Amino acid sequence: MGSLRSGAGLTDIYIQPLALGWNLKRTDIKIAYGFIAPTGRFSGGASDDAGSGYWGHDISSGQTVYLTKNKATSFSAYELYEFHGTQRDTQVHPGQTFNLDYSLMQIVPLQKNQHTLLQFGLVGYGQYQTTDKSGPTITPDQASAHYRVNAMGGAVNFILPVRKAAVFFKALKEFDNRSTVEGYSIQIGGSVTF
Repeated sequence: MGSLRSGAGLTDIYIQPLALGWNLKRTDIKIAYGFIAPTGRFSGGASDDAGSGYWGHDISSGQTVYLTKNKATSFSAYELYEFHGTQRDTQVHPGQTFNLDYSLMQIVPLQKNQHTLLQFGLVGYGQYQTTDKSGPTITPDQASAHYRVNAMGGAVNFILPVRKAAVFFKALKEFDNRSTVEGYSIQIGGSVTF
C-alpha cells in the first residue's frame, strides 16, 4: 500500500446495503455486497492516518452446513473478495484480496435444560492478494510481492440462549505467510441480543 500508518480518530466507514440469506433444512447461506468509504483522516506521508485513503468494494458469501440432524455439529465458511480503489495523494492502487474464514464446530449442553451451551472446534483463516499493487512509487518487485496469510487454531464459545448472550475465545497460529509478518491471533469477544 501507500502510506498507511497508525493513528487515532474517526476511521473509514463500512456500509453493507445488500444482504440476502436463505435458511434451508441443513444449510444456511448468505450473500452480500458492501463498500468502505474513505472518511477517516488520510494524508499521504502522514504518520497519524486513521483512514485508508481509498474507496473499496466487496462481495461476500457465508455458508453453514449442519453435519448432524440436531445441528450440533457444523462446518462453516465465509468468503470475501475485496476490490480496492486508488489511494488519494499517493496514487497507489493496492492489489485485490480474497479472504476465507472457516470452522468445524460442535455444540454440547452444559446443563440438561440447555440454558448454557458450550461450542468448541477448529477454526482458521486465510487472506490472499490476487492482483499486483501499482502506483508511481511501486517497484516491479513490490508490485509482484503478493502477500499471503494462513492461520489455524481452536475456538470456544459459551452460549446462553435464554439470556440471548454469548462469549467467545479464539487462538490461532499463523503459518506459511508471505510478504507480511507471521504470528499469533487471539480474539476475545461477546454479544448480547436485545
